[in-house]
Amino acid sequence: MIRTRGRPRSFDREQALQQAMQVFWSKGYEGTTMADLTEAIGVKAPSLYAAFGDKNALFREAVEFYSRTVSAGPLRELQAGNGIREDLYAMLRASVQMYSGKGGVAGAGLPAGRGCMVVISAINCAPENAEHSDALSQRRHKRRNEIRARLQQAQRDGEIRADADVTALGDFYTSFLNGMALGARDGVSNARLAATLRHAMLPLESVLAEPKGEAVPVRRKVAKRAA
Repeated sequence: MIRTRGRPRSFDREQALQQAMQVFWSKGYEGTTMADLTEAIGVKAPSLYAAFGDKNALFREAVEFYSRTVSAGPLRELQAGNGIREDLYAMLRASVQMYSGKGGVAGAGLPAGRGCMVVISAINCAPENAEHSDALSQRRHKRRNEIRARLQQAQRDGEIRADADVTALGDFYTSFLNGMALGARDGVSNARLAATLRHAMLPLESVLAEPKGEAVPVRRKVAKRAA
Protein backbone atom coordinates (compact mmCIF):
# COMPACT_ATOMS: atom_id res chain seq x y z
CA MET A 1 0.00 0.00 0.00
CA ILE A 2 2.84 2.41 0.75
CA ARG A 3 4.05 2.31 -2.88
CA THR A 4 0.68 3.50 -4.17
CA ARG A 5 1.00 6.87 -2.36
CA GLY A 6 2.99 9.99 -3.01
CA ARG A 7 2.65 10.23 -6.79
CA PRO A 8 2.25 13.94 -7.66
CA ARG A 9 -0.55 14.92 -10.03
CA SER A 10 1.92 16.76 -12.25
CA PHE A 11 3.99 13.61 -12.78
CA ASP A 12 4.79 13.34 -16.51
CA ARG A 13 5.32 9.64 -17.15
CA GLU A 14 6.74 10.05 -20.67
CA GLN A 15 9.18 12.71 -19.51
CA ALA A 16 10.21 10.48 -16.62
CA LEU A 17 10.85 7.59 -19.02
CA GLN A 18 13.00 9.82 -21.20
CA GLN A 19 15.05 10.90 -18.20
CA ALA A 20 15.39 7.32 -16.97
CA MET A 21 16.45 6.28 -20.46
CA GLN A 22 19.20 8.92 -20.40
CA VAL A 23 20.55 7.62 -17.09
CA PHE A 24 20.51 3.94 -18.07
CA TRP A 25 21.99 4.81 -21.47
CA SER A 26 24.83 6.70 -19.84
CA LYS A 27 25.60 4.45 -16.86
CA GLY A 28 24.28 1.06 -17.92
CA TYR A 29 21.82 -1.03 -15.96
CA GLU A 30 24.16 -2.17 -13.20
CA GLY A 31 25.87 1.22 -12.91
CA THR A 32 22.57 2.99 -12.27
CA THR A 33 21.15 3.35 -8.77
CA MET A 34 17.65 4.29 -7.70
CA ALA A 35 19.19 7.45 -6.26
CA ASP A 36 20.48 8.32 -9.75
CA LEU A 37 17.00 7.81 -11.15
CA THR A 38 15.11 9.80 -8.53
CA GLU A 39 17.58 12.67 -8.89
CA ALA A 40 17.34 12.71 -12.69
CA ILE A 41 13.55 12.46 -12.74
CA GLY A 42 13.09 14.84 -9.84
CA VAL A 43 10.71 12.75 -7.74
CA LYS A 44 10.82 10.96 -4.43
CA ALA A 45 11.36 7.22 -4.33
CA PRO A 46 7.72 6.41 -3.38
CA SER A 47 6.48 8.26 -6.47
CA LEU A 48 8.94 6.42 -8.69
CA TYR A 49 7.94 3.04 -7.26
CA ALA A 50 4.25 3.89 -7.64
CA ALA A 51 4.69 4.80 -11.30
CA PHE A 52 7.09 2.11 -12.45
CA GLY A 53 7.67 -0.49 -9.77
CA ASP A 54 11.30 -1.45 -9.16
CA LYS A 55 14.49 -0.70 -11.09
CA ASN A 56 14.06 -3.82 -13.22
CA ALA A 57 10.64 -2.73 -14.45
CA LEU A 58 11.80 0.83 -15.07
CA PHE A 59 14.74 -0.37 -17.14
CA ARG A 60 12.46 -2.53 -19.28
CA GLU A 61 10.17 0.43 -19.90
CA ALA A 62 13.12 2.73 -20.63
CA VAL A 63 14.43 0.31 -23.25
CA GLU A 64 10.98 0.09 -24.83
CA PHE A 65 10.77 3.89 -24.83
CA TYR A 66 14.16 4.05 -26.55
CA SER A 67 13.03 1.54 -29.17
CA ARG A 68 9.82 3.33 -30.06
CA THR A 69 11.30 6.84 -30.09
CA VAL A 70 15.04 7.26 -30.52
CA SER A 71 15.94 4.12 -32.46
CA ALA A 72 12.77 4.12 -34.58
CA GLY A 73 14.20 6.77 -36.92
CA PRO A 74 16.88 4.62 -38.59
CA LEU A 75 14.37 1.81 -39.11
CA ARG A 76 11.96 4.20 -40.83
CA GLU A 77 14.76 5.23 -43.17
CA LEU A 78 15.55 1.58 -43.96
CA GLN A 79 11.92 0.89 -44.83
CA ALA A 80 11.23 4.13 -46.72
CA GLY A 81 10.92 2.40 -50.09
CA ASN A 82 13.30 4.68 -52.00
CA GLY A 83 15.46 1.85 -53.33
CA ILE A 84 17.94 -0.26 -51.42
CA ARG A 85 20.94 2.01 -51.96
CA GLU A 86 19.14 5.12 -50.76
CA ASP A 87 17.32 3.38 -47.91
CA LEU A 88 20.40 1.62 -46.55
CA TYR A 89 22.55 4.73 -46.71
CA ALA A 90 19.85 6.81 -45.00
CA MET A 91 19.57 4.20 -42.24
CA LEU A 92 23.33 4.17 -41.67
CA ARG A 93 23.50 7.96 -41.62
CA ALA A 94 20.59 8.24 -39.18
CA SER A 95 22.24 5.64 -36.94
CA VAL A 96 25.50 7.60 -36.85
CA GLN A 97 23.61 10.75 -35.90
CA MET A 98 21.81 8.85 -33.16
CA TYR A 99 25.00 7.31 -31.78
CA SER A 100 26.88 10.61 -31.74
CA GLY A 101 23.98 12.65 -30.39
CA LYS A 102 23.55 14.79 -33.50
CA GLY A 103 20.39 15.82 -35.26
CA GLY A 104 18.07 16.09 -32.24
CA VAL A 105 16.88 12.51 -32.66
CA ALA A 106 13.31 12.13 -31.38
CA GLY A 107 13.70 15.43 -29.52
CA ALA A 108 15.59 13.60 -26.80
CA GLY A 109 18.38 16.17 -26.44
CA LEU A 110 21.02 13.49 -26.57
CA PRO A 111 24.56 14.38 -25.54
CA ALA A 112 27.42 13.47 -27.86
CA GLY A 113 29.07 10.08 -27.72
CA ARG A 114 26.27 8.07 -26.16
CA GLY A 115 26.38 5.14 -28.59
CA CYS A 116 23.44 2.73 -28.78
CA MET A 117 21.49 1.94 -25.63
CA VAL A 118 20.68 -1.58 -26.82
CA VAL A 119 24.38 -2.27 -27.48
CA ILE A 120 25.84 -0.47 -24.47
CA SER A 121 23.62 -0.62 -21.41
CA ALA A 122 23.67 -4.29 -20.40
CA ILE A 123 26.30 -6.23 -22.34
CA ASN A 124 27.85 -8.00 -19.36
CA CYS A 125 25.56 -8.40 -16.37
CA ALA A 126 25.83 -10.39 -13.19
CA PRO A 127 23.92 -13.70 -13.35
CA GLU A 128 21.02 -12.28 -11.37
CA ASN A 129 20.56 -9.58 -14.03
CA ALA A 130 21.01 -11.81 -17.07
CA GLU A 131 17.40 -11.25 -18.11
CA HIS A 132 18.34 -7.73 -19.21
CA SER A 133 21.36 -8.71 -21.28
CA ASP A 134 19.25 -11.49 -22.83
CA ALA A 135 16.43 -9.07 -23.65
CA LEU A 136 18.81 -6.62 -25.30
CA SER A 137 20.41 -9.45 -27.24
CA GLN A 138 16.96 -10.31 -28.59
CA ARG A 139 16.49 -6.70 -29.68
CA ARG A 140 19.84 -6.73 -31.48
CA HIS A 141 18.80 -9.93 -33.26
CA LYS A 142 15.54 -8.25 -34.22
CA ARG A 143 17.42 -5.38 -35.87
CA ARG A 144 19.65 -7.89 -37.67
CA ASN A 145 16.53 -9.59 -39.01
CA GLU A 146 15.05 -6.25 -40.11
CA ILE A 147 18.16 -5.42 -42.11
CA ARG A 148 18.24 -8.87 -43.66
CA ALA A 149 14.54 -8.68 -44.54
CA ARG A 150 15.08 -5.36 -46.34
CA LEU A 151 17.98 -6.84 -48.32
CA GLN A 152 15.90 -9.91 -49.17
CA GLN A 153 13.12 -7.65 -50.42
CA ALA A 154 15.61 -5.81 -52.61
CA GLN A 155 16.80 -9.14 -53.96
CA ARG A 156 13.24 -10.19 -54.79
CA ASP A 157 12.72 -6.83 -56.49
CA GLY A 158 15.76 -7.40 -58.68
CA GLU A 159 17.91 -4.65 -57.15
CA ILE A 160 20.38 -7.17 -55.72
CA ARG A 161 21.75 -10.06 -57.75
CA ALA A 162 20.05 -13.42 -57.22
CA ASP A 163 23.35 -15.11 -56.31
CA ALA A 164 24.21 -12.59 -53.57
CA ASP A 165 24.39 -13.82 -49.96
CA VAL A 166 22.09 -11.28 -48.35
CA THR A 167 22.26 -13.04 -44.97
CA ALA A 168 26.01 -12.44 -44.82
CA LEU A 169 25.46 -8.89 -46.07
CA GLY A 170 22.94 -8.28 -43.30
CA ASP A 171 25.39 -9.67 -40.75
CA PHE A 172 28.04 -7.27 -42.06
CA TYR A 173 25.83 -4.21 -41.66
CA THR A 174 24.69 -5.30 -38.20
CA SER A 175 28.32 -5.70 -37.10
CA PHE A 176 29.18 -2.36 -38.71
CA LEU A 177 26.45 -0.59 -36.74
CA ASN A 178 27.51 -2.24 -33.47
CA GLY A 179 31.07 -1.11 -34.10
CA MET A 180 29.94 2.43 -34.87
CA ALA A 181 27.99 2.51 -31.61
CA LEU A 182 31.09 1.51 -29.65
CA GLY A 183 33.18 4.02 -31.59
CA ALA A 184 30.82 6.83 -30.64
CA ARG A 185 30.96 5.68 -27.03
CA ASP A 186 34.76 5.80 -27.19
CA GLY A 187 34.68 9.40 -28.38
CA VAL A 188 35.03 9.06 -32.15
CA SER A 189 33.52 12.22 -33.61
CA ASN A 190 30.37 12.40 -35.68
CA ALA A 191 32.44 13.62 -38.64
CA ARG A 192 34.78 10.63 -38.49
CA LEU A 193 31.93 8.18 -38.12
CA ALA A 194 30.06 9.75 -41.03
CA ALA A 195 33.19 9.58 -43.19
CA THR A 196 33.09 5.78 -43.02
CA LEU A 197 29.65 5.52 -44.61
CA ARG A 198 30.82 5.71 -48.22
CA HIS A 199 33.17 2.80 -47.55
CA ALA A 200 30.39 0.89 -45.79
CA MET A 201 28.28 1.07 -48.94
CA LEU A 202 30.85 -0.80 -51.03
CA PRO A 203 29.68 -4.33 -50.05
CA LEU A 204 26.18 -3.47 -51.22
CA GLU A 205 27.51 -1.88 -54.41
CA SER A 206 29.35 -5.11 -55.21
CA VAL A 207 26.13 -7.14 -55.36
CA LEU A 208 23.76 -4.69 -57.02
CA ALA A 209 22.18 -5.99 -60.18
CA GLU A 210 23.02 -2.72 -61.94
CA PRO A 211 25.99 -1.07 -60.20
CA LYS A 212 25.93 2.70 -60.42
CA GLY A 213 29.60 3.20 -59.54
CA GLU A 214 28.87 5.65 -56.75
CA ALA A 215 27.78 4.73 -53.24
CA VAL A 216 26.16 8.13 -52.62
CA PRO A 217 25.76 9.86 -56.00
CA VAL A 218 23.83 12.84 -54.65
CA ARG A 219 26.82 13.97 -52.62
CA ARG A 220 29.12 13.77 -55.62
CA LYS A 221 26.78 16.07 -57.57
CA VAL A 222 26.78 18.57 -54.74
CA ALA A 223 30.57 18.45 -54.59
CA LYS A 224 30.85 19.20 -58.31
CA ARG A 225 28.60 22.21 -58.04
CA ALA A 226 30.51 23.48 -55.04
CA ALA A 227 33.78 23.15 -56.96
